[in-house]
Formats: sequence, structure tokens, C-alpha cells
Amino acid sequence: MRSGNESVQFLQQLSEEDARWILASGQEIEAPAGTILIQQGQPGSRILILMQGLLVVQVDELPLVELSLLVAGEIVGEVAFLEAGSASATVVARESSRVLCIDFEQLHHKFEADEGFKARFHGALAKLLARRLRRNAQRIPDHVQGEMGEIEASLTSSLQQFKEWYLRAEELERSPGEGIDEEFCGQFLGQLQQLELQTNEMIGAAQQISPPMREHLSRRMTAEMLPYILNSRIAERSYSKPRGYAGDYLTIEWIYQNEPSGVGALGTLFDRAILGLGCSRAVQHRRGILGDQIGQVVKERAGNPVEITSLACGPAREVYDHYVENPHGSSVRSHLVDLDAEALEFVGKWRDELGLTTQIDLHHLNLVHLILGRDVLDLPQQDLVYSIGLIDYFDDNFVIRLLDFIHGMLRPGGKVILGNFHPSNRSRGLMDNVFDWKLIHRDEDDMNRIFEKSVFGRGCTEILFEPQGINLFACCQR
Repeated sequence: MRSGNESVQFLQQLSEEDARWILASGQEIEAPAGTILIQQGQPGSRILILMQGLLVVQVDELPLVELSLLVAGEIVGEVAFLEAGSASATVVARESSRVLCIDFEQLHHKFEADEGFKARFHGALAKLLARRLRRNAQRIPDHVQGEMGEIEASLTSSLQQFKEWYLRAEELERSPGEGIDEEFCGQFLGQLQQLELQTNEMIGAAQQISPPMREHLSRRMTAEMLPYILNSRIAERSYSKPRGYAGDYLTIEWIYQNEPSGVGALGTLFDRAILGLGCSRAVQHRRGILGDQIGQVVKERAGNPVEITSLACGPAREVYDHYVENPHGSSVRSHLVDLDAEALEFVGKWRDELGLTTQIDLHHLNLVHLILGRDVLDLPQQDLVYSIGLIDYFDDNFVIRLLDFIHGMLRPGGKVILGNFHPSNRSRGLMDNVFDWKLIHRDEDDMNRIFEKSVFGRGCTEILFEPQGINLFACCQR
């Protein structure tokens, strides 16, 4: 059975100018019946548009099932292109076919030169994947669905519901006189939050499923969600990791600012929904919690000079907030440490704008080298040393050594605060399996155990939580 009128005629979703560029830039090839055009697991290098004939899509996990039959106008190879990785399925010519091939490199150059083309291309992919998901779910035989289990069926249903809302948003956006209003934005946000919860319940770290099945479902979700991710400012940066990890200073700054942005209205809508996820809200809340802690130390010191250090400071907005809230002068001297020179350059700009060069100093240092004694941070004894976006990336042994180092920095009675994502994080399923934002989650017992093994020699004197309970802040006094 062919996909018929339900198939996405990919070129028809683009402008005439876009389609002309694709046709002019691609290379047509003839593929006799049985030709393997894409092999699952092999590195991708080109996108294929079927001009004539019939292709079949299969995956190794379900070798006897034809997941999809593709007719003229459809596109394949898009998953490897979006992920910059290997092909997620095998594509074979069912009958003699003619295919247009476009190298990934050509598309990337076009994206850099033409933002409008990039937005339209990703939008067309989003619609293609939404309709393909719906069609494929109908094609899988009942006995195979039973073998795949309830998890994949539920996941497919959740993805389909979300994509139906995205398609509705696209229809509203291009309908004269309508557009996307606040009521719809709220409903769309609710759909992504529902997908957030369902993903965590189905394939989150706490779920007992086999590693191959988790990997299969993770790749499936990533492939389905990527067109939306790449049009959202925050989601795209956390996925692409231009500074080497998801939660870099600019990602955190954008989450703090809570001002959605993206490619077009739909990209901005999805960005707004990302800002409403539990993980984003937790990041926003931690800024205020650390600001309150700085204020508490100032109060305890009763007018005496206060020394604070932020390790892996990122945008350091909690420090910014303290000085802005005390425009007539503050007793705090801040020492901000980060490995990322861009983060320190960002902080330096707002520091200089506020005229705080004598109260804030910046240190471009590697914390691993510091705790190993290869670098030196020569500071007075500190009243407060904290880090709120660091230890989630490191194992317990590193955290213990970090605490030992911090202990030596503190004056008697000084305080350390370490922030960590808690296992109750409802965004973990999406973070792990879609954004590849994998963190080490720790609970109260974990933090107490780590502190006990450090030079501090005892459990936390206090553990704070932001309002959602997703981020904890382990505190201990020397």
C-alpha cells in the first residue's frame, strides 16, 4: 500500500525559489529495484528526494516490517542530517526509482547564507515527520505493536498529539486575521509539559527498560523532535552545544531572561514552551535562591567586608542582582571563576557597565587543574564559595576533591553551597533522550554522603530546594 494523498510532497512545502535551488543543486541518480540508498547505522552524507518510483523504509529492530512506503515528493536522510550522525533506518528502492541527492555540506552553506530558506526547510521537515509518524503508527501490525510493548505505543501517541498541536499552530499562523493568541500559547505549552511528563514516565532514568530499547526510543524521539528544536533559540543551542556542553553561559542567560525567540513565530512559540519546562523554571529559580544566600551572608557579617567566590560562574546573574539591588554600595567583593573565556567576557561587560571593576575580579581557570594543584587561585579567606551548574557533570570523586579544595578557601564559619539537579526532575526524560543534556542527578542522601567523605567530615548543615523541588542546594559551614 502506498502512502498516496497522505504523503508529504516535500518540495511543495517550500517556496518556488527554494524548490528551484534544490533542483538545481541536487544530482539525480537512477536506483534499480533492490538498491540500498541508505544503510542504518552508516554515517549520513546526503539528503534524498524521491522524484519517481517507490522506496521502502526498514529498521534493524523490526526487520520484517516495512515502516514506511515513500512515493514521489518525499524526502529521506533527514534524520542523519539533523543529528549530524548516522542513519536511523535503511532505505531501499522497492521498484526502479529516480532520486535527487543533495550533499549535507551544500545545505549547511545554504542555511548560513539564507535564514529564510533554513526556517522554511525545517518547517517542511516538521510537517513531514508529523504526518509520517501518524501514517507509520497505522502501518505497524498489531502483533508487532505487542512485541514493541506499551511504551513505544504510548510514546508514539504522545508525539502525535504534540505534533497535531504544532500543525494547528502552523495553520493559525498562516491564516489571515487569526494568528497565535495567548490562549493557544498556553494550550501549546500544556502539550509540551504533558509530553515532558510522559517521556519521563516512559523512558526516564528511573524506568526499568533495556539499554537497547532505551537507545532505540531515544533516537526515535530525537529524530521526531529535531525540526522543532532547531527552530527554537534555546533548544537549538542546548542541542548543538557550541561551547562543548548544553548548559553553557549563554543558554543559562537566555533561560534567566525568559524572553522566547526563534526562527519565525513557530520557533518563538516552541522556545516559549521550552522556557516553561520544569528544568528551565528550576534554572530561573536558582538565580533568586543564590541571591538570597549572598544577602544572608552580608547580613550575618553585619557590615564587615564579605568575600564570595563563584566557581564555574557562567553569566553570574545572582551576583549582578546583588549589586543592582544595592546601588549605594555593597560590602561584597566577588571572585568569579570560569574555564570559558566567553563567559568571563560576558560578565566583564556588565561588570564594567555597573562600574564594579574594583569589587569584581575574573579568573580564567580550569577547576580540574585547581583541585589538582596545577593552577593557583590566590584569594583571601572566603565567606561564601558556591557553584550552581557544575557538579551535575562530574562524578562523586571529583565533587569530594572539589569540596576539599573549597574547605581550604573558607574562613572558619564560612559556607559552601553546591547546586545539583534532583532525581525528581520531571524534565530528565527529555533532557537525556532528546537534548542530550545528560546530568548526574543526586538526592539529599547522596549529598550528605559526599560531604561526609570530604574534609568537611559531616553531612550538610542545610539543604535548600527551589519551588519545584527540581534543583537542590547543599550547604555546609566550615
